[in-house]
Amino acid sequence: MRTGRYQHTALLVSALLVVFVSGMILGAAPAWVPPQWVDKVTMEVMIQKNMAKKGNFDPYLKQLDVISEAAVKGDYAGKRKGLNRFLEMLETKEGGISTDAAHQIFATVVKSVPYAVLLPLKTEDKLDPEEKALVDRMKRFSEAIKQQDERAALSF
Repeated sequence: MRTGRYQHTALLVSALLVVFVSGMILGAAPAWVPPQWVDKVTMEVMIQKNMAKKGNFDPYLKQLDVISEAAVKGDYAGKRKGLNRFLEMLETKEGGISTDAAHQIFATVVKSVPYAVLLPLKTEDKLDPEEKALVDRMKRFSEAIKQQDERAALSF
């Protein structure tokens, strides 16, 4: 009888310990979850990778991991620097991805990434060189997509 009682107590303590530890892990989880915009961009990269006939999308996914890690740590400069590199990769179509895939991913970035991360919130004359490069890249990429859309509209 005594053995059963100890087993029951040990089982109860184990169950409570599991509940306590799970609560601590789940309670801490939101601090380690990347922002939704990173997930949306990652999903678009995966979609383009699955649809692509050519190109290596793995560098893009690795760069998104860098951005995600910076976001989780609350490293604002790291997020912006990582995003700038990601956009540079798209602009140059690193890995041999198609123009269409690069433009689709870029469109998702523009729709998903918060403006404060995407572009500096100060006048252009006060930008540091890295911020200036990001703004210039956004302008060039947007213009390229606009021209592609205009050519596509004229072809109908």
